[in-house]
Amino acid sequence: MTTLADIDLPDLPHPDYASAGLNAVVDVANVYMQNAVVLFASGWDGGQPDMIAWLGDKKLLSADGKKLTKDGAQTLEPGSSVLVDGYDKQRGAFVDKTSQLQAQNDGVNERAIASFDTSNKAFQDVKEIVNGLVTELSRKPGEHQLTRLPDGNLHLTPAEENRLLQLILEGVDRVHDTIEDADDGMRRDAGNIYKMIPDLPRNPYGNAPDAGNRAAWALPASDATWSNGTGTTDDIVAKAREQLNLGVSERNGDNSPVYYDKDGVAHKVPYNIGDAWCAAFSTWVWDKAGYNVHWTNPNYVPSIWNDAKHMGLAANISSAQKGDMIIFDWEGDGTPDHVGIVESVDPRTGQITTIEGNSSDRLKSNHYSMNAGSLVGVVKPPSNQARAS
Repeated sequence: MTTLADIDLPDLPHPDYASAGLNAVVDVANVYMQNAVVLFASGWDGGQPDMIAWLGDKKLLSADGKKLTKDGAQTLEPGSSVLVDGYDKQRGAFVDKTSQLQAQNDGVNERAIASFDTSNKAFQDVKEIVNGLVTELSRKPGEHQLTRLPDGNLHLTPAEENRLLQLILEGVDRVHDTIEDADDGMRRDAGNIYKMIPDLPRNPYGNAPDAGNRAAWALPASDATWSNGTGTTDDIVAKAREQLNLGVSERNGDNSPVYYDKDGVAHKVPYNIGDAWCAAFSTWVWDKAGYNVHWTNPNYVPSIWNDAKHMGLAANISSAQKGDMIIFDWEGDGTPDHVGIVESVDPRTGQITTIEGNSSDRLKSNHYSMNAGSLVGVVKPPSNQARAS
């Protein structure tokens, strides 16, 4: 049985004497390539993330770098400039993208990749690409071109930084092309196999009774309700931040979140239910912030989403606002499997900042673009105004 450890790629190292901007590109490329492999191995059908397209959308690609956006893996002329001048000033965008991709990696259930064959050629090709980058980025200072800055510190020369950027982005482009081609090939093969299945002989005893268009499994009808409370969306965010600042985490990946006081004594948190606790945290926050929602099951994400639709509180992700619950489907199977609290939404970029329980086994702040494929929708806090009779 394949585990996440089996498909873990080598980490790309920060080159000696590199700028903070180059290191930020290394980090996002590292997580991106791991993300591509994890989604491929899990059978994700939501499409591959495209780091090169993201750089283009952010207007970070130079004229030469835009050649990487063409179909198929590209190799640029030596010395080509791949990113715009001053790209390092947007280091925050790289950091946010790294967090977003890492959160998606962390959210993949190991069972989803159990049947993946690690001898798969695409996976082996990606490992070879990554190993080549590791070798190049790990070179000793004397093997890279260095210059001494006016303050006396050594630094990679601009030409050397650009050379490494070119290698990294060409590697990312090759990984995307390799995985995308393999993914398309697997879908074509599956379609061909289906077409080859012969028609089965008709049943001489007649057709089976029509079972109707019923799903194999569905949640029971919701009877959730809500009543007037005293809270505001600011109260929701304040309560979530209060818990985040405690440093809540699991001790051994045991679904038992705690925080430590100044004396090092562990304290169990109220939403420690001895099981996956993202839903328990989110519903507890709403409750303590003054929202009276009577959930069918406050500890189960599919039930929360089902209840939200029943109460008219479910909404499209495009309407996300602070205080909302945000619903995820990491496995892409149509069943919500994670929930957090929206801390803020950037009106300029649409970036959503969240506070999530059970994210990498701890309370964690994450960032997502509004069009991220894993986002299902939001649950709006019910109005605490007097309800019309």
